[in-house]
Amino acid sequence: MKRNFYLIIGIVLSIVLCVISCKKEKINADNSTPTENQEPQGDGIIQNAVTDYDGNKYDAIRLGDQVWMASNLRTTHYADGDAIDEGTATNYHHAYYYKPNGVPTSYGYFYNKKAAVRDSESSESNPSGVQGVCPNGWHVPSNAEWEQLLNYCASKAEYTCNGSTTGKAMASVEGWNASIYECAPGYEPSSNNASGFNATPTGYFSGVENNFTPLGIICNFWGATGCDYCTYAYSYGMTYNGKSLSRSERENNEGLSVRCVKD
Repeated sequence: MKRNFYLIIGIVLSIVLCVISCKKEKINADNSTPTENQEPQGDGIIQNAVTDYDGNKYDAIRLGDQVWMASNLRTTHYADGDAIDEGTATNYHHAYYYKPNGVPTSYGYFYNKKAAVRDSESSESNPSGVQGVCPNGWHVPSNAEWEQLLNYCASKAEYTCNGSTTGKAMASVEGWNASIYECAPGYEPSSNNASGFNATPTGYFSGVENNFTPLGIICNFWGATGCDYCTYAYSYGMTYNGKSLSRSERENNEGLSVRCVKD
């Protein structure tokens, strides 16, 4: 009888401890915080979203159905470990990255078109399918993907200036030369970057040896779309006086910034 009593007591205690443990787990689950790399449901920053071959970590920003790096690429290797040579002069046929003196590493490096897309042909697809210099799981955006980004930002009232332009919402809050134009990145830059895209005025590499445009004036990003048998391709950029990120043609031997998009 005494033995049965202790057995019943033991079973009851086990049940009580189990109930308490389950409740504690449920409370912890309900109050959990997002883990690293967990993507937000709406627009927002994803911290440490990707690491390149060199070990550089990048935050990303979700904008609509796309996830973009929130800073410029700064790797000196492709994802498979192949090194990219550092260049001092422009070149159409050899892959180079360019590291201008005096520019913060956080602003990223420049790449000529050969380095940016590696051996890939021009792509109009969405997604582009061109990994190029991007880490595994990411790719160089096509014109279609750039336009998707611009259209999305234009559809959000909080990302527009005077109901139309989106340049301020996509530009970083620092580094831009002063402008008198209300919706330009250089006008009261503390109000920039509502979208989180964080385009920095890094300039670009063009022309003769060590010829870099000054900081503060312009940003330019390669796309995966161009002309397979031409010497130019498309890029997207804006100036301190401009009001929108817009498309232009750039020579393939120039060094521009790269922003990667998640596959």
